[in-house]
Amino acid sequence: MTITNRAAFNAAVSIACAAALGAAAGCAKHDAGAASASGPQPLPVTASAVRVGTLTSTFALSGTVVPARQANLASVISGTIQAVTVQIGDRVNAGQLLVQIDDSTLQAQMAQDEATLAEARARLRQTQATNRGTALTTTGSLRSAQVTYDAAVADNRRNESLFRQGYISQQAIDKSRSDLAAAQAALQSAQVAAENASMSSSQTSAAQSDVASMAAAVTVDEAAVRTVETQIAQASVRAPFDGIVTQRNVDPGSLASPGTQLVQVSQLNPAYVNVGVPDGDLQYVRAGSEADITVDALPGHSWKGTVDHLNAAAGEGTLTYLARIALPNPELTLKAGMVANVSFVAARNVGVLIIPRGAIASTDNGSAVYVVDNGKAKLVAVQVGLQTQSESQISGKGIASGTSVITQRPDALQDGSPVKVVSSN
Repeated sequence: MTITNRAAFNAAVSIACAAALGAAAGCAKHDAGAASASGPQPLPVTASAVRVGTLTSTFALSGTVVPARQANLASVISGTIQAVTVQIGDRVNAGQLLVQIDDSTLQAQMAQDEATLAEARARLRQTQATNRGTALTTTGSLRSAQVTYDAAVADNRRNESLFRQGYISQQAIDKSRSDLAAAQAALQSAQVAAENASMSSSQTSAAQSDVASMAAAVTVDEAAVRTVETQIAQASVRAPFDGIVTQRNVDPGSLASPGTQLVQVSQLNPAYVNVGVPDGDLQYVRAGSEADITVDALPGHSWKGTVDHLNAAAGEGTLTYLARIALPNPELTLKAGMVANVSFVAARNVGVLIIPRGAIASTDNGSAVYVVDNGKAKLVAVQVGLQTQSESQISGKGIASGTSVITQRPDALQDGSPVKVVSSN
C-alpha cells in the first residue's frame, strides 16, 4: 500500500469510529431519559397478612422419667435362696412369688411350737374342768344342806306342836331338836365352803392361780407360733404391686441374711416425669398446670400431661422446686432414667393481632412495622405484646386483621419506598 492509499484508509477508519461513538452516546442519553421518566424501580419484598389468633408463650425445662412406685425388696430372715422366679424386665403382678428362701428350719420350729401350745392348752382345759367340778360340788352340797335344814325346821315345828298337846314323848322332841341343830350346822358348813369357792380376786384360791398361770403360758406359746408363722411368710418374697423387675441381685444357692437386697420392682404405668422448676418460673407452674413432653430418645413421640404434685420447698442446695407429671405408659415406652423435655405455658393471649416476629423493626422512636400501602412501604409505629420465637403480638393505629406487613426488608427500604411483593407467607 502506498502512502497516499494508507492515509485514505486511516481517514476512513477515523470517520467510522466517530460515527460509532456518536451512536453509543445517543443510546445512553435515551435510556437515562426513559428511566428518569418512569421513577425508581420497586424493591422486591416478602409480606404477610396480619391475622387474629391465640398466641402462647412457653418455656422449656429438662426432666427425668421415674417410676410411679419403686420397691427394693430385701430379705428379713437368714437362709439359702431356693429359687428366683423372675428376670430383669419381667412384668409381675401384686402378690406374685419372686424369691423363695429355704424355710425348712422354720417349719421344724413351727411344729415344735405348735406341740408346746397344744400341751399348754390341754393343761389349761384340765385345770378349768377340775375347778368347775369343785365349784359344782360345793354348790350341790350347799343346796342339799339347805333342803335338809328346811325339812328339819318343818319337822321340829310340827313335833313341838304335838309335844305341847301331849301326843309325843320328851324323848321324841329331844331327837327332833337334835336333828334340827345338826341340819343347821351342816348348812352353815356348806355356806362357808361356798363362800370360800367364790372369794374375791385379792383372795384368789390356789386353783384359780393355777388357771391364770396356765392361761398365760398358752398366750406365750400362741405368740411364739405367730412369730414363726410370720418368719415363714417372709421366706416367700412377693411383688408388692403390679410392675416391672428392674433389678435382680441374687441367684439360687446364695445365702441371704437380713438386709440382703434381692430384687427391685418398679411401677412404670403410669410413669412420672420429675422436673425441677427454677424459682423464676415458679409463678407459671402449679398443681394442674399443663405440660407438653418429648423425649430425645423417642423421636416422633409426644405426651400431654398435667402437674400432679408440686413441692412447697426447694431442693436441698438448689433453688428448684420438684414438680411431678403423671403420664399413661401402657406399652412401657417410657423407661426410668430417660431425659424428658418439658414445655410449660407462661402466657396465652386470645383474639390478638399476630405477625411474624421478623417483621418488627427497631427505630429511634420504638418498634414499628412496614406495611404495603398502594405499592409503597409505609412505616407504622406499633406496640409489641407477647412474643414467641417466631411470632409477635402487636397493636397500633392503622394495623388490623389482613393488613399486609413486610416481613423481609431490603437494606435500601425506607418509608415511602416503592415495593413489589414477590412472596407472601
